[in-house]
Amino acid sequence: MIRELGSRWVRILATSLLITAAALSLGNVALFAVYVAITIIAWLYWSKYPLPLSLGVTALVSLVTPPIDIALTLISIILIDNALRMGNEKPWWFYATPPLATSTLLAAILRQFYIAASLAAPLLYILLISLINTIRFYTITIELKPSKSLRINAGSELTYSLTIITKPHIKAVMEVRAPRNLRISPTRLYLNGEASINVSARYSLGGVKRPRLTLTFTDTYGLVRVRRVVRHPSITVIPRARTAIQFARGGLLAQSALTLGAEDIREVREYVPGDPIRRLHWKKSAKLNRLIIKLLQGPGLTGPPIVLLSYATSSALIDRVGGEIFIYLTAELLTRIPRVDIISVNRDGEIINYVLNRDNYFDMIERTLGSIENLNVRLVGGGDYADVLSVIKYSMPLRIKGLVREGTILIGQRLFVEPICNAFKERVVCIPV
Repeated sequence: MIRELGSRWVRILATSLLITAAALSLGNVALFAVYVAITIIAWLYWSKYPLPLSLGVTALVSLVTPPIDIALTLISIILIDNALRMGNEKPWWFYATPPLATSTLLAAILRQFYIAASLAAPLLYILLISLINTIRFYTITIELKPSKSLRINAGSELTYSLTIITKPHIKAVMEVRAPRNLRISPTRLYLNGEASINVSARYSLGGVKRPRLTLTFTDTYGLVRVRRVVRHPSITVIPRARTAIQFARGGLLAQSALTLGAEDIREVREYVPGDPIRRLHWKKSAKLNRLIIKLLQGPGLTGPPIVLLSYATSSALIDRVGGEIFIYLTAELLTRIPRVDIISVNRDGEIINYVLNRDNYFDMIERTLGSIENLNVRLVGGGDYADVLSVIKYSMPLRIKGLVREGTILIGQRLFVEPICNAFKERVVCIPV
């Protein structure tokens, strides 16, 4: 409704200018006929073609008797301004350079100085507003405010709204482009000093992320497009391994420590520096007047051995093998049994045997995670179609053949685990990543 009213008064202004120009050109029959024809066209088709008709009106009224032509072209700037606001996708030079600048220069060469001055007015107007908006867009301060604290576990998804604020406030159409780890909605919106977008973030590796957003501002006339690159607020991505360790430290292992009193005391020995304080046998220590440690007997001494393939093709997969599977599994087992036998196998088939228990758990986990090797191989389409890792994949079953017994748990990257699972079938429990 408002747009129709706006279009109506502008159409009336355009036809009024043309009628005035026609009245002033009664002595020139051909020019008068042109004015009458364009007046009819402008009245019928203004709402469909406001930009070309507004430029046409400006050009025609500049041909009337000087100095009235200058007054009429100054008024016609209102038509151009309104037409640009109605919708424009062309840059400033599309309107300023070919139609206006060329016509002004040609009129000056032909010594039609009044016509040149008339055409220079809308030309300078377009150049001036384009320059002002370009300077404003390049000098504004852009601030990004997230709706909540940006902390996320690796592999998880974080959704939040992001408010984009400009100082000083500007009005523009804004397009937002983000790197592949961020999904933006909507990507194109109207900015009136500030605007909000919805963001979904997902990262496979831990660290503090500072992605860059590309903001493209288009002024309300559609004449100027300015691209600005801004840094997104920091996103703290907690690695899977660290999340799993925190879970084990605060949950499963702490819970298992409370159940130690239910275990049977197998024997006692004298305290050695480094022994856990919670296993002190206070009654016997008081009786013997020296510190005594309880050696406990649980319901089961050992569980299934775990074979860890300590290599992967990328850092993200290392984090998943170590943090997502190995830590959670061993922590869960240690709530039920006092020790877990680990067999770590590197890509050359070298074997390291060690035992995890509640006392050495965190030290050994840190050492294990640090020993997992990154092969740093980029797999096309997620698979080893070139078979560049065939030596590692197909020789490993032979290298660990003597280690695998019934019920062995095998952990590793799927690419390397599957050939071993196929070789030993029901003898191993495979946990591929």
